[in-house]
Amino acid sequence: MDDKTTQLIIDAQTGYTESFHQLVALHDDRIMALAFQLSKNQSDAEDIYQDVFVKAWKSIKSFRMESEFFTWLYRITVNTFLTHQKKISRMNIQDSDSDSGYDPLDWAANYTDENKISEEINSSVQEAVKALPEKQKTAFILKHMQHLKIREIALIMDITEGTVKKYLFRAMEKMRIQLKEYRYA
Repeated sequence: MDDKTTQLIIDAQTGYTESFHQLVALHDDRIMALAFQLSKNQSDAEDIYQDVFVKAWKSIKSFRMESEFFTWLYRITVNTFLTHQKKISRMNIQDSDSDSGYDPLDWAANYTDENKISEEINSSVQEAVKALPEKQKTAFILKHMQHLKIREIALIMDITEGTVKKYLFRAMEKMRIQLKEYRYA
């Protein structure tokens, strides 16, 4: 963590709201992107984003600088998303298939030369990710969409690195099965 971020955190911990706003400005794009990738819905992502920073403000004094600040925010984001999902499940709202206009795996096109990935493959990959259990999907998104390291994912999800690797392995196995028609010989 750089000296500027450290000082902003210290100032925010003493109640200086401008420092907290500066911290938010440094990380808000990545937090919104993560909330969007996890929820697949603009409205839900905005709710999660807002809740994350409210929780972060309320908890800033408990941040001990033992990890990167963005890792702490990512953990709050993942936990907020999981809580949000539980609320939706309890209310029996089944809007997981609603079309928000957002393609959660637009990033897949970035991994090919000149966006050569076909719409059919992109659609199949999207469906494979959507079909993953929540924890596997979360680990997959953090690793392959947010480009985080295993160690960071473990901190965010509050699990061991071995568990992260297990989730990623199982996610890839499930995706391999679903995407087997696209495998090269």
